[in-house]
Amino acid sequence: MTNGTRDGEGRPSSGKKGQTKGGKRGARDRLAAERERQATADKRKRQRSNIAIAVVVAVVAGFIVVYAFLASNDDGPQNAALPALVQEQGGGVVFGDGPVDVALWEDFQCPGCKGFEQANGAMLEERVDAGDITMVIHPLSFLDQNLGNSSSVAAANAFGCAADAGQQQALDFHLTVYANQPQETPGQAAWSTDDLIGWGNDVGIEGDEWESCVTDLTYSDWVEQVANSQADAGVTSTPTVFLDGEKFDLGGDLSAAIDQALTVDE
Repeated sequence: MTNGTRDGEGRPSSGKKGQTKGGKRGARDRLAAERERQATADKRKRQRSNIAIAVVVAVVAGFIVVYAFLASNDDGPQNAALPALVQEQGGGVVFGDGPVDVALWEDFQCPGCKGFEQANGAMLEERVDAGDITMVIHPLSFLDQNLGNSSSVAAANAFGCAADAGQQQALDFHLTVYANQPQETPGQAAWSTDDLIGWGNDVGIEGDEWESCVTDLTYSDWVEQVANSQADAGVTSTPTVFLDGEKFDLGGDLSAAIDQALTVDE
């Protein structure tokens, strides 16, 4: 019985060893399965990370392309056709060669500009003729967007065409357009192409070249350049006047200020 007991004890012991081996195999299988699952998860994580990086790269590249496009168009057309009295790309129309510099920034549809010209336009023409000032007129066109038309661009272009005819004709045309400025009406043109051509005729500008210049918007790229130079000049509203490079207070006496500046220049 003792031997039997030992055999009996031996048999269960042998069974436990078998279960231990089976348990080890099961543990190894579970470990292998866990490693496989972890490898799969890591692979998916890497894939998601690569996709995210690709998206970021694409977005950044998109921003670079957009920025490059905007930067390349920041100043408008680089080689615009220029009116006869314009001396540089994006510059205004220059009148006279006097010692005092007067720079005007105006929009032909701007009521305040009309008021300024009614008060000072004739005086400034006289100052140009007298050799007192060099006047530079920068025709802006931002009111087209505000009013939903293209009248400012059309008038600014026609002003450039008038400059081709000569200094006096351009000055007279400039004042004539302001004299005929209608009340602001959103969605409605301030004047027609025929109006602009006719006002040119009124101040002695005639011929096919004049008409085609106005009709074909020959100087529209230059007009765009002037518009894009507004911010760099520190112009935030119209009219804006600079006297010898300093912004002039429109509530002041411009003629008196020019006299004072002439005294300083002597």
